[in-house]
Amino acid sequence: MITPKKIQQKSLKLWESGRILQAALKNEPLFPWHIRFRTPNAQQQLDDFTKIRDWLVNLKKHSNESANISYAIDYKTSNHRQLRAQQLPSLIVFESRDDCLHSIGKHHEFEVLLQIVHNSCNQYPALHDWIIDKPRLFMKHQTTWCKLLSVCDYFIENPRPNCYLRELEIESVDTKFIEKNKLILMELLDLLLPATSIEKSATGTKQHGFERRYGLKHEQAVIRLRLLDESLQPHPAMSDISLPLSQLCNWDIKCWRVFITENKINGLSFPQMQDSLVIFGLGYGVDSLAKIPWLSKCEIYYWGDIDSHGFSILSRLRRYFPKARALMMDENTLAQYQSLCVEEPLNAQCKNQLSYLTEVEQRLYQKLQKSHQRLEQERIPMSYVMQRLKYC
Repeated sequence: MITPKKIQQKSLKLWESGRILQAALKNEPLFPWHIRFRTPNAQQQLDDFTKIRDWLVNLKKHSNESANISYAIDYKTSNHRQLRAQQLPSLIVFESRDDCLHSIGKHHEFEVLLQIVHNSCNQYPALHDWIIDKPRLFMKHQTTWCKLLSVCDYFIENPRPNCYLRELEIESVDTKFIEKNKLILMELLDLLLPATSIEKSATGTKQHGFERRYGLKHEQAVIRLRLLDESLQPHPAMSDISLPLSQLCNWDIKCWRVFITENKINGLSFPQMQDSLVIFGLGYGVDSLAKIPWLSKCEIYYWGDIDSHGFSILSRLRRYFPKARALMMDENTLAQYQSLCVEEPLNAQCKNQLSYLTEVEQRLYQKLQKSHQRLEQERIPMSYVMQRLKYC
C-alpha cells in the first residue's frame, strides 16, 4: 500500500529526473501526473481491516482533502461480500505542477531555475535546446552555473589563449574550479565557441584533452632516452637524457636505429651500438612518439613483455610506424625461457582485437590469452639479449 512517504519519494524522483523543468521549457503538458499502486484485495480487506483503515486515514491526512496544496486521491468502489461496498484509493493524482512542487518543497527552487534559464538563454540562445535536452545535467550544476558561464565568457573573448590553465584570470573563478568541472565545460564550450576555436581531434579529459581542445598550454610528456653511440651525444657527458616531447620533436637526431623498451633497467643496461638510441619507460604512452617527425626515417625495434599487453603496445606503435619490428617477442624466446614465466591474471589481460600484428604475432597473442603466460622482459638473461641484438 502506498504511503505519503512513498508518494514524496516518487515526486522527488520526478523532480530529479529534470522532467518537470523540461516540460515547462517545452511548454508540454506533464500534469495531471498519476501515481499508480496496488489496491488491497478482498482477502486483505478482511484480514487487515484496521490496518487498511489507518492507512486510508493517513493518506487522506496528507492529501488535498486536508491540505490546500497536495495530491488528490481517486477512489473506486469495491463490493466486498462481507464488508459490502468499500471506497478505496485507486490512484494518486497531482493535478498541477504547483501541487507537486509544493509537496516536495521545490517551488522556490523551480522559480530560481526558470530565472537562471531565462537569463542564460538571453545571453546565449544556443543554451535553450541544450538545457531542454539535458535538464538533469543543468540542474546538477545550477549552484555553479554563473561561474561556468563566466569561464565560457572568457574563452569566447579570448579564443585559444595559449597559456597554462593556472594563468587564467577570471573574476570569481579559481582555476581549481575549472579543473574539477572540465566535463561540463567541454559540453558548454563546444556549444558556444566557433568551430575555429576548437581542436576537434582532442577529445576527453585524459592526456590533457581539455587543454588541447581549447588552446591551452599543458604539461608535456617527458621522454627518456639513451644515446648508444657517442657520436650522437650533444656533449660528451650527455648520453642519458630526459626532455619534453616538443623539444625531442625539434631535435633531429641523426641515428639509424631506435630501440623502444618498457623496462627502465633494460633501457639503462642496453649496450653501446653504432647509430642507435634506446627510448624506455613509456608503456602505453608510445602514442606520443607519433609526433616525432624524424623517427619515421629510422629502423624501429620494440622490445616488450611477452604477454597480452606487450603485444597490445606493439600493435599500438605500429599504427604510427607500420615497419616497427618486434624484438625478443617470439615463440622461440618464450619456449627457451618457459621456466621463467609467471601467470598473467585473467582480470588483468588485454582482450582487445589487435589490428597491427603479423599473423605469427597474432597466433602468439591468442595463445598467451588462453595460457595466461607472461614472460617479463627483465627475466631474459643479458647474454641472450646481446646475442639477439647482433642481428638488428
